[in-house]
Amino acid sequence: MLKKIALPILSVFLFSACSLKMPEFSMPSFLSFSNDEEKDALALEKANVCQKMENIDNKLFCYRKIVDENSYAQLRLGTYSVEKKDYKKAIEYLNQSIQNKNAYANLALAFLYYKGDGVEKDIDKAFKLLGDSSDTDPNAAYQLSRFYLQGINTEVNTDKGIELLEFAASKNMIAAQKMLIKIYTEGLFSQEKNAKKVKEWQDVIKKDVRDTNFEVYKL
Repeated sequence: MLKKIALPILSVFLFSACSLKMPEFSMPSFLSFSNDEEKDALALEKANVCQKMENIDNKLFCYRKIVDENSYAQLRLGTYSVEKKDYKKAIEYLNQSIQNKNAYANLALAFLYYKGDGVEKDIDKAFKLLGDSSDTDPNAAYQLSRFYLQGINTEVNTDKGIELLEFAASKNMIAAQKMLIKIYTEGLFSQEKNAKKVKEWQDVIKKDVRDTNFEVYKL
């Protein structure tokens, strides 16, 4: 049951050489903590107690007990509210999380502004939200790379796009690693084919390190 709740929100958008459409958004979980690392780590630890609960009602009760003070509870209840199409509540929770300096909430809110779900569609706002969190959240970096590579809401900037992809890939985002392999294999986005870089990222993937970049958003 929990998979059905989480997966639609967490599904990764796929790059394709033959189908470069507007980006869809994925949720992110490599965690680079905020300035107050200790406080942030404690908040995450507390929220993860709720996340480990099997029963959905107990899980929600647990989050709601701490939601006024815990930015990760706000984030997860926000993404859960998106799944339930309760956009008013989702926006409230996600804005709370952002106000409490949780950069991971930017991606979820950017998703709503990009799609126009529960808010007036605003790609400028989505672009800014992703930009503000792309140095912390690998998922935001991965999504923002599409904007620069395709010139969505900005001028094409392949260097910036590749830089964002490499950041995401360095945090073990497998989708970003695979995209870099595709770029350097086929010479996409004005990049020269580069067998050395292809092998480097292929070797990283072969290590089979678990990609946990979505855990932070899971209820």
